[in-house]
Amino acid sequence: MKRVSLFSSLIAIIICLLSATSCEIDNYDAPDATIQGTLYDHHGQPLQVVHGREYIRIRDISWGKNDETRYTANRNLRVQQDGTYIHTKQFAGEYRLLPYQGNFFPFWDADDTVRDGDDGGILVNISGVTTQNFTVIPFLTIEWVEDPKVVMVEGRPYIECTVRFTRNQKEGYAQPNLRDARLFVSRTVNPSAMVSELFPTDVAITNAQEGQDITFRTARDLRYTGINYWVRVTMRCSNPAGTTYPNMDNANNCTTIKQIFVP
Repeated sequence: MKRVSLFSSLIAIIICLLSATSCEIDNYDAPDATIQGTLYDHHGQPLQVVHGREYIRIRDISWGKNDETRYTANRNLRVQQDGTYIHTKQFAGEYRLLPYQGNFFPFWDADDTVRDGDDGGILVNISGVTTQNFTVIPFLTIEWVEDPKVVMVEGRPYIECTVRFTRNQKEGYAQPNLRDARLFVSRTVNPSAMVSELFPTDVAITNAQEGQDITFRTARDLRYTGINYWVRVTMRCSNPAGTTYPNMDNANNCTTIKQIFVP
């Protein structure tokens, strides 16, 4: 009985010690640095992207004590649909930032042996409020030829618009092949949350249509009137034969977003 009592006492002491340790106050400062900026295209315009996609890779190297071969796991920063990003809960320190797997050619040069390896990206010292912009070359540039407008068909309102695309090229890389396009129409400022029945299917497009006017119209009439709609056209590409550029087969190339009031 004495042995059992002694054993129980030891267990109780250990539990108390563990409890005291686990209740120790975490006095490490919370992250309070901000990293922000804008993705620009090669014309100096904010890059239009799908809202909330993770197009900037961030890697913390400061914990490695000046040894850049040591780093924490990669994270990704989300970008807003107008190409801007802001993240307000970062630990101050040195990071490498790399625009990554978006609707643009690889950020690195074709002859760059580093590419997206351990040293890939731009070295940024984040403290306080830090701004870091990037310039990339998108696969496509899509311009409005005719802003969205209301057209009446058999007495019912439809939305119609016209765009034109240009294929871009980065030195050392081939131009993309066109695949398909879609009209996005939404009752919110985020056209990705589209009203699907207004334009339910993609439309095939080809390289031969480059520079030509392409007109889109909603597939059905607008059920709700007296409200605003937000409109955007997106296009997808495919890799040229013999190439495997990151994300070219998946990324949406986008116009800017237009707002239209339907009376």
